[in-house]
Amino acid sequence: MKTLGVSLLAFVFASLSFSTQLQIRSKATPDSSNGSEQVLVDDSRRAIVETGVSPQYFDAHFTLVSVVDQPSDRRVVWRFSINGYETRLTDSVGFYIEGTKRIYTHSAANVLGHTSEIKRTISHARALRIMKTCIGEFENPEVEYGPVNGYAQLVLVAHARQQINQRRQLTEIERERQQRHKSTAAASGADAIKSEEENDERRPIKLGSVNLQTGKCIRGAGLIAP
Repeated sequence: MKTLGVSLLAFVFASLSFSTQLQIRSKATPDSSNGSEQVLVDDSRRAIVETGVSPQYFDAHFTLVSVVDQPSDRRVVWRFSINGYETRLTDSVGFYIEGTKRIYTHSAANVLGHTSEIKRTISHARALRIMKTCIGEFENPEVEYGPVNGYAQLVLVAHARQQINQRRQLTEIERERQQRHKSTAAASGADAIKSEEENDERRPIKLGSVNLQTGKCIRGAGLIAP
């Protein structure tokens, strides 16, 4: 119903200390104790660190939620938390072949963009007040962590609340439009696929995104299916 959305910088850390590996294992789920899954977790951690944060910052604010290591599905899910805010990050792992070597890729680069070490944030209560001023009464506020202009930002996103009578009116209008288009298409023999595309008019809805570091709110428009 709404999407918002996320680009990367690289530092390379040559190796992880034994104590760091033990710290990662202590955060892992019970099912992630075998060797191949631990390698996946370590590589995912390294990929996120390479976007710009320090290993120390990562260990303080990222917690392993789950790891999947299947031939057709390899991913690591992390929880990012800071100052009472929480959101999840999924790092999907793919690969490509270079010569005879398999090169693994991590989606964290695109999901996050260039990262920095977020430390100070506005309070949740203030974020909600800013959102209301920005787009009026709203619903479904969620915390997201991803790129804005290529740099990872922590934001609160929500969409403006629609009145029930407005929703009913829009639904009736859409039904009437669909009926008119169907009748016209049947009478003229117009292309059915083109008619369906023209009828796919969805309801615009106001969206808000509050930067949880600066308090700046950006308004946008989205679509909501009938």
